[in-house]
Amino acid sequence: MSKLIHIGSLALLALALFLCAPPEFASAGQDESARPAQTTGLMWNRTGLPAVFPLQVKTPAGQDYFLTLIDEKTGKDALAAYIIGGAFFKVLVPPGVFRLRFAVGDVWQGEDRLFGPGESTRFFELKTPLTFEIRNLATKAGHLVNISDLKPGQLVDAAVKDQLICQSLRTGFPSRMPPSLKEKLARDGDRRGWIKTRNEQLKYFDERLPDRNLTLKQHDYYPVVPHYVVRSRYCD
Repeated sequence: MSKLIHIGSLALLALALFLCAPPEFASAGQDESARPAQTTGLMWNRTGLPAVFPLQVKTPAGQDYFLTLIDEKTGKDALAAYIIGGAFFKVLVPPGVFRLRFAVGDVWQGEDRLFGPGESTRFFELKTPLTFEIRNLATKAGHLVNISDLKPGQLVDAAVKDQLICQSLRTGFPSRMPPSLKEKLARDGDRRGWIKTRNEQLKYFDERLPDRNLTLKQHDYYPVVPHYVVRSRYCD
């Protein structure tokens, strides 16, 4: 009898373990599906410098890319971006000379695991560092990198060409405008200035002079001061 009880206890224990297993597997699957999909674009910029230079990368469809820009002088990671293979990708980067390193894979698992261990994540780096700089005081020099046709290898040659942003200064001349009442009072003192009457007539108030209706004269208008607008465009 005791032997039967022992066997029954083992059977119940095995059944309990079997019943508990599916929820754990389901939870693992839910965690995997709950991981948010990474989108194309900038992930971080650790240089502390403004990102103003264009970098465009053309990639083949099928796999995704984790791009890291490495400072050529310090060897430190400067900027990171995520690229969905085949999708349009362009990002602004800070000034400097950088090596471009790519991690490639199918399913993104975060910066620690990238696309997974072993052969799930492949790496390659461009042989030639790229320089992002100001040229001729008015041109921002970036690059377009085409890695659509790459041969296997750790260091690869890619089709690279300059991508330039030319800037020009445009001058505008606004219309002359009369000063506001607040500005008039600030300029002429607290006890005198332009005011509007109930019938919307413009009147000048001065405690030392009798009230009288006045009209704006040429010297009451602001001088014409040009304003400047910087225009940017992609150029060759």
